[in-house]
Amino acid sequence: MRILILVAAFLALECAAQTPMETEPVKELKPTGGLSTCGYKPVSAEEPFFKKLSADEQVTGSFMKGYDIRKEDGKFVSWFGVVRGLTRLPNSNSWELLLEHKYFDGLTDCHIMLVSNSGSGDFAARLDTPDVPVPALTLIRVYGTVGRSDRGMPLIRAEFVRVWPWMTFTFTDLGAENRGNARWRKECKVCGHGKVYRPYPDRQYYLDVLGDPAHYGAFLK
Repeated sequence: MRILILVAAFLALECAAQTPMETEPVKELKPTGGLSTCGYKPVSAEEPFFKKLSADEQVTGSFMKGYDIRKEDGKFVSWFGVVRGLTRLPNSNSWELLLEHKYFDGLTDCHIMLVSNSGSGDFAARLDTPDVPVPALTLIRVYGTVGRSDRGMPLIRAEFVRVWPWMTFTFTDLGAENRGNARWRKECKVCGHGKVYRPYPDRQYYLDVLGDPAHYGAFLK
């Protein structure tokens, strides 16, 4: 009986140590003949972390205001990023994600998540979970305090993560100056032609904007 209690306690601690995550459900997108804009709404599990953000950290880059992820050390932030790479840390149940930052001005389409196709560069996020946390080329929002990775890039030790799979997010051409990684930018076949925004994306849209997920994901450096 004592062994069972100890095992149960150990498992409870393991679960408690996992980074909480919330994944947006994929729904069929049906054009309604009109579009509307809404303010961002956190889900219930996300709300305590959203409320911890200072007012100037709720907007992370717009066409009127730039944002530099390299100047935020020590701050509690919430950044949007596209998952480019995932690396399991040795001898642990932790993963480090390589993320392409995306600007966000606090507003979104009411029917689908909307972020800028531009961003401030690459950053990393550390998640505590035994399994690969998210597929490549999904959009996530990471809450946590900014530090530095071993490679010197900004790193967030994630306290909460919200995940948007394909068909639940899209991009706008609007945003601050794009300082993103040229390695990822070259994947975008529609950039520069005014065709990045699509309110009802399909699978081909993501391939044209982000690239093929088969080329990204686990252990990408």
